[in-house]
Amino acid sequence: MKQAFTFLLLLLTFASGAQSITLQGLVLSRDSDKPLPYVNIGIRNKNIGTASDEQGQFILSLPREHAQDTLTFSAVGYHEQAVPVREMASIKPLEVRLQEKVTPLQEVVVQRRKLKVRRLGVTGRLPVVWGNPDQKESRDIYEFANLIEVREKPSKLLSAHFYLSSSKLDSALFRINLYKSTNGQPGERLVEQSIVQRLPAKGGWVSVDLEALDIYAAEDFYLGIEYLPAEGAVRKAIMLGGKLGGSSYSRKASLGSWEKFVGASLSGYVTVMQ
Repeated sequence: MKQAFTFLLLLLTFASGAQSITLQGLVLSRDSDKPLPYVNIGIRNKNIGTASDEQGQFILSLPREHAQDTLTFSAVGYHEQAVPVREMASIKPLEVRLQEKVTPLQEVVVQRRKLKVRRLGVTGRLPVVWGNPDQKESRDIYEFANLIEVREKPSKLLSAHFYLSSSKLDSALFRINLYKSTNGQPGERLVEQSIVQRLPAKGGWVSVDLEALDIYAAEDFYLGIEYLPAEGAVRKAIMLGGKLGGSSYSRKASLGSWEKFVGASLSGYVTVMQ
């Protein structure tokens, strides 16, 4: 059962005759010059990437066959920026600046009927079913996502819940992501809000409060949990609970391709006012 769920600074150098390209730099806000933490950096859909650290710094080694590819920088609340790898070779020091998005306010639907708190998603788990991610880069992310069906009922999100377990770490840093459903899989972000929290990881359900963010959804969406490993983090240190039946999505690199696994699903749900 475990196997079914798993399917889951500032210098750029091209070393002469080397087998890899090393990129090291800093991601900043174009408006404020502040470093941007936890930016997803990668070659889209090729499962090669990393994430910037708390100070906005990053380092990434690429096989030389990717010298003609384009590296994409994606941060919540900012416009994506794509830069050809070879073009970056001339940037010294290497600084990538992202432009902040202007996000319109969400429309709030006022209803007369009495609203109820509901739990949507996978609320159970089985001890034998785990998500055990495979990371290519020790500093890169991995992510799981579940479809949340709201059945066209306007819903205010109150909280998100997941089951975490680790024998190596007391806690770990995660980002909660909400995606629109596009062609039956996670698409663009539903909201441009960075929801990053350190969560306990010793075994049990964890909760993330969403109520103060005023997030509303009227269509089905995907709930994602993204692991943001710290410097020197142990690979596969965190496992996520699951249960038999249904399906979920996973990806093992920043901006990597989503993979669907069937027969087991992530233990993850939201509470909503509906």
